[in-house]
Amino acid sequence: MSKDKRLYTFIIATTSSSKVRRFSIHHKALRLAGGAFLVMALVIVFGLFRLTQHEALNLKYLAAKSENQKLKKENHAYENSYAKLRGQISYIEDISKELSRQARMEAATEVDQQVGIGGPETVISMEKAADSLEKKIRQVGDRLRGDLLRLASIPSGIPINGYISDGYGIRRNPFSREGREFHEGLDIAADFGTPVMATADGLVIWAAPHSGYGNAVVLYHSNGITTRYGHLSKISVETGQRVRRGDQIGNVGSTGRSTGPHVHYEVRENDQPVDPQRYMGQVRP
Repeated sequence: MSKDKRLYTFIIATTSSSKVRRFSIHHKALRLAGGAFLVMALVIVFGLFRLTQHEALNLKYLAAKSENQKLKKENHAYENSYAKLRGQISYIEDISKELSRQARMEAATEVDQQVGIGGPETVISMEKAADSLEKKIRQVGDRLRGDLLRLASIPSGIPINGYISDGYGIRRNPFSREGREFHEGLDIAADFGTPVMATADGLVIWAAPHSGYGNAVVLYHSNGITTRYGHLSKISVETGQRVRRGDQIGNVGSTGRSTGPHVHYEVRENDQPVDPQRYMGQVRP
């Protein structure tokens, strides 16, 4: 068997005048060195690749950790908002029940019967419950506003601060003191010039002298109800004007068929006089 004696000779000279150095390396040793270098290079490249992968995974982990913290904060905020929303809806529900009771209407369905527990479905259910309560409250509000308008147009109390000097019904003739007559309202005595107030919301349908009433104001309210105020010294409103309960319509006087300063006050239903004291106990809205 022949021996392979091939050598690779390397000559090194740093300068032209320096001593020449040479060394020889067997070709097998060179190949081994090259192979070792290649293996080392591969190991280094693989190590860098793994390091890069590790860094990428670490970045993903940090990103996931950050996202998880963000989700925790959002979840905490959601829980707080959910609790606040539920509290607000419960509060509105209580108000709705009370308003429904006052308006004599059926109360809205309780939120707990419409809402599940947690998750987007709960939010959707709560939104539906809130919409339902809002609709119910609008209905109750409309009903109450209607009731308030109706109550405001019903006569209540008396038109002046005074005392009743003559009542409704059969009485002795105040002028001749002989015979009897039917008195269609109340005579309420007060100082001359005392302000006279409307006893309910209404429309002025008369504001002028009217035979025995003297200076008179007639208000139309609702459902055929009218009120009359007679013997005024001054009229403060005009025909066609709308007034509210408590608005001044004139002043106490003694015009027309009168024996002294007072207001003749009538309440009529479908133009038929009724006892005004039936309306004096009406609850004001």
